[in-house]
Amino acid sequence: MKKTMLYTGMAYCIIGLSCLMAAVFTETWFDGMFWGLFGGLTAPGLMMLWKYYHWTRPENREAYDRRLEVERIEMHDERKVMLRDKSGRIAYLIMLGVYCVMMLAFSICSMGGWFMPFSRYAVIGLGILLVFQWFCGIAAYGWISKRL
Repeated sequence: MKKTMLYTGMAYCIIGLSCLMAAVFTETWFDGMFWGLFGGLTAPGLMMLWKYYHWTRPENREAYDRRLEVERIEMHDERKVMLRDKSGRIAYLIMLGVYCVMMLAFSICSMGGWFMPFSRYAVIGLGILLVFQWFCGIAAYGWISKRL
């Protein structure tokens, strides 16, 4: 395991904890962002630190080497590369249609005077679209994998 994993995990935790301190000890209009950054940086940082600790222990060294070998083979397998490409294309095409429908819906709502706090709804809608695109890619990969 590379030392960069350890250093990155430590940096994430330090920045996350500093965001926690900023959220607790200040009263600003972006305290919610500090809380989000605290959770969004500290949890992955702790996971990185735990993985580094787990995989650098002598009893787990052989299992880690096998895991790296399997990962290297999986990443360069021609069939897997083709499946990733096809699933990405399918997810992209699906999202083009969804983005068009969402733009139409937002423009109709704007013309009708509904949803005037537009930025909040736009951010929520785009977040939902991001999650939807991710699930479409996973589903397309599974579907193509079963077909081929």
